[in-house]
Amino acid sequence: MATATASSRALSAASSRLAWRIALLLVTIGVAALVVRVGASVWLISEHPDKAAAISPDDARMLIAASRDAIDRGATPQSPRVRQWVAAGVARDVTEPATIELRALDLDAAGDHARAAHLFALSAAISQRSLPTHLWLIQKAVDRGDVAAALAQFDAALRTSTAAPPILFPILARATEDPTLTARIAAMLDRPSDWRIAFFHYAIEKADAADGIAAVAMRMRDRAMLRGERIDQVLIGGLIAQQRFDLALQVHDAFYPALAGTALIRDPDFARPETDFPFGWGLTNTGEIIAERGKSKGGPALLWRSLPGGFGQVATQVLLLPPGPYRFRTRTAEPAVDSGANPYWTITCSEEGGAQLALVEQPRQAGTETRANFTVPNGCRAQVLALILRQSDTPDQSGAIAQAAVERLQVADKESR
Repeated sequence: MATATASSRALSAASSRLAWRIALLLVTIGVAALVVRVGASVWLISEHPDKAAAISPDDARMLIAASRDAIDRGATPQSPRVRQWVAAGVARDVTEPATIELRALDLDAAGDHARAAHLFALSAAISQRSLPTHLWLIQKAVDRGDVAAALAQFDAALRTSTAAPPILFPILARATEDPTLTARIAAMLDRPSDWRIAFFHYAIEKADAADGIAAVAMRMRDRAMLRGERIDQVLIGGLIAQQRFDLALQVHDAFYPALAGTALIRDPDFARPETDFPFGWGLTNTGEIIAERGKSKGGPALLWRSLPGGFGQVATQVLLLPPGPYRFRTRTAEPAVDSGANPYWTITCSEEGGAQLALVEQPRQAGTETRANFTVPNGCRAQVLALILRQSDTPDQSGAIAQAAVERLQVADKESR
């Protein structure tokens, strides 16, 4: 049994490494093409670089421009003419990474891997900004199973090349889904850089990698950056959009551990301003309708008000109630000035077009509590609790709510009420 388990783990690890390698190969197989494109606008001396190279065979820039143009037109680094130009370019200038890279690719294709590696190392020593060299070094690190070296090259490429993100972000986003890489990627993203914030947004919003990013973010130490840039909120929002409610709550509580608790509604007494939407109160302030935490009758309360004609949803929280019977309770601290436009609560299943589970009027008298039973059906994985203001023509329409809470009912309690 132990042998079978060990074999299974080894197979899983091998599959993970293979997936990582295949993902890289899909990009780094284009290193030769990238070599001839990176910086082309700088080195493309004329519209006919082959003719320019013939006229000025001692100019290394002309020779490399001719090589780039030939490969752009379908030639390979192994073609005789490209080899000739590259050899002449290397002979005249050994400080230009592009000529070194083309020569290295030629040697690598011919099986002379040691000399190719030497030339790519030389290119890396000459310039830390050559993306093709970084990509080649990434691939070789992956070939030998050195994930740490591969990620180090990822970081170096993304720090030094503006062309790197479109190429490397998709691969890195996919890599976050591999649990064997979570800790290493988290450590890389813990280090300050100009690219990491853009990567988080790309992975969450464009690459649908919120699950992997969640695992990485929860392993990171630099929570201050993630909170300061609101990456945590973007991530939670992305997970909710994908209906990954339980994971979204895990991320929320990982960043705000003091909020973890057993209450079915977070901050039911409106006393904890540190809570944040979606698993805390999202409060609206449009100028026409306003909700904010404050004091009423000596205790914490949700203060609300509206200008004439103002109406709509003013306080919201996402709930994760399992299927079953529940009771919603709400207590008024200060009644609405215009009782004919009393606010009300709704509880609705979160999916698009989700069923409304409850509609509860806010009590019209101070200190009064209203209770309403409702049932969460199967398939309603998350619910939206919302306070909605009705339209009023009263200039000073306002009120205060002392509590909004949900409790689970036993079947006997439900039937007795």
